Amino acid sequence: MAHAPETDSRAAAGLPDPASIFRAASAGLLGWLIPGLGHIFIGDKTRGVICLAAIFLTFWTGVAIGGVRGTIDPHERSLWFAAQLCAGTNALAAYAIRQAISPVGGDQKSPTPSPSWVSAEIGVHYTGVAGLLNVLVILDAMSRSERRNRGLRLGERGPPQETAT
Repeated sequence: MAHAPETDSRAAAGLPDPASIFRAASAGLLGWLIPGLGHIFIGDKTRGVICLAAIFLTFWTGVAIGGVRGTIDPHERSLWFAAQLCAGTNALAAYAIRQAISPVGGDQKSPTPSPSWVSAEIGVHYTGVAGLLNVLVILDAMSRSERRNRGLRLGERGPPQETAT
């Protein structure tokens, strides 16, 4: 029981224990890899599936509207691409598809036509918003993980109140 005083002093100081930090970080990483997986990891399966469906559908709807070549472009739209990367493996898969269908040489004719300017812009916005939405979902999963480890309900702050029986 050598660790009990250290744990008690960390709790008294309001600091989370290392296991809580690891659990929150794991929820964040899993939530980035597959949107919604962080919530599923902490036991909130319904919320996780809803987040997964919302981000997946928003991202791939954007790709369908703008085309993968017009939507996923790290050179021309670097800030939007950074936002898209927040959607995790969705963005990595779309980038891999873009690389697979892009011409190898500069003077070869492109095998697929470029999308119109308007549809490409809409697609970029859909995919970027999906990535930024995933940032909020990741932060929510990490917050809920830490709150559950401290025994708090949603909206409560600080150590749990003791009730007299």
